[in-house]
Amino acid sequence: MGELWARGSRRAEKTGRPVGQTEDEPTVSGAIGDEKGSLVSSDARRDGRLVFERLKEEVIGPGLCTHCGTCVGLSNGALEMKLTPWGPIPAAASPGGPGGPGGADVSPAAYLACPGRGLNYPELCTSVFGEQPNSWLFGCYRGLYVGYSCVPSIRRGGASGGVITQIVVYLLESGLVDGAIVVRQGWPTAWQAEPVIARSADEVLGGSQSVYVPVPVNVILRELSCMDGRFAYVGLPDQVASLRRLQQLGNPSARKIEYVLGPYVGTSVYVAALESYLRSNGISSLEEVTELRYREGEWPGYLQVKTRSGQVLRAAKFYYNYLIPFYITRSSLLSVDFTNELSDISVGDAWHPRFEKQRDGFSAVIVRSEKGEDVLSSMQAKGLLSLEEITRDEALSMHGHMLDFKKRGSFIRIGWLAAMGKPVPDYGYRPSAIPVTRKMIEVVIAGLFWLCATRPARRLVELLPLSMVGPLFEVLRRIWKRATKPGKRKGLGSAAFDVYGGRADGR
Repeated sequence: MGELWARGSRRAEKTGRPVGQTEDEPTVSGAIGDEKGSLVSSDARRDGRLVFERLKEEVIGPGLCTHCGTCVGLSNGALEMKLTPWGPIPAAASPGGPGGPGGADVSPAAYLACPGRGLNYPELCTSVFGEQPNSWLFGCYRGLYVGYSCVPSIRRGGASGGVITQIVVYLLESGLVDGAIVVRQGWPTAWQAEPVIARSADEVLGGSQSVYVPVPVNVILRELSCMDGRFAYVGLPDQVASLRRLQQLGNPSARKIEYVLGPYVGTSVYVAALESYLRSNGISSLEEVTELRYREGEWPGYLQVKTRSGQVLRAAKFYYNYLIPFYITRSSLLSVDFTNELSDISVGDAWHPRFEKQRDGFSAVIVRSEKGEDVLSSMQAKGLLSLEEITRDEALSMHGHMLDFKKRGSFIRIGWLAAMGKPVPDYGYRPSAIPVTRKMIEVVIAGLFWLCATRPARRLVELLPLSMVGPLFEVLRRIWKRATKPGKRKGLGSAAFDVYGGRADGR
């Protein structure tokens, strides 16, 4: 890992610019966008190796890959995702494979739409919604709600209120789409997950629930290129941003997607977190897993793992969250998009005492586009969704901690890396100012993550029983949130952000 960081650091020292601000970015070795946004043929298209080499130098090597899968999906088989301790990483396929050796058929769009470099959110907001966000905390939106699926089985089977699953089922059954791109847990092995194109309600239900490790959804773009029709898409914020950039560039596969849905995403963990949990329970290999569910049972759910020996391991959601500081993904620390700001509809847990005490599963719902609004209205009229409008302040109170983690914390972390001369993503905007007290809190958070990621700390936590470490983590988490709430929430709701070339009000 040190070598990867060194390569990125040397490049930053030579250029003096973060990854997202390369002087020749628009050309990608000659590839440019025409006035309609479609890519023009170039030397880079004739030699895709240059594109992949640039991705390796500027994104993969410095550790900025978000594991979205876009470059693999646009490589005509020249690239593949390979499992590593730092998540699935794009690599050249076998020399005799499709597309030629060394990633020779990688589209320049793979570079332009790479979220690891950072994508310009102000430009994408204008492209997708025709306006700038009315809140840089939440992105563009037309309505804020709390709701749930009115179909009991879908509500129970979802991660919170079953809203995304219900919407996708409705889009399919009403004929608004011909298929839906979702993530299916348990394939190709019980502990893995992969993107699939669902064609029926049953296939959609197989993709319900959350998956908390990186899944490169956008590898599905290659399969989509061979299909006709209209599609729905469910993806994480970085995957959605990459998709929107591809739509802006005129990519044929991306333009087949009519509806974009996405969950809120705070943090994800590497697969090593699951391996650690298994080892702490005396299970030495992932191959022993026969079934894995991240949010099984009554909301908010519990981690459930079944093994070949017949063991059934369960850990309450707030207990197995102890793994986060030990195995948090690097992309989680550098992402600034919590609420999936470029989706048509985004959904998260409704963390509020009024809903939590009912334990039935409620979702926070943000509708951002006119067509998303039409879908929700139609579903309400048909009795498929129950929605209650909420205020911006109520939405903020449900997720203030994580909004601060992204809208302040990520920018602090990015600033530190840039100050050390390391490549960083560029999102086209930043906070106008961050209080000194908030920066001090981030020093503590950074120190905690550093300490927990060390080998001795990871080994120690495996030796402690979940019955001890789970409750202890939950108590410490509550103490930490209470202690830091004044510093993290102060001024958050009215925070101002600078868009490059202008100012945007956080409200």
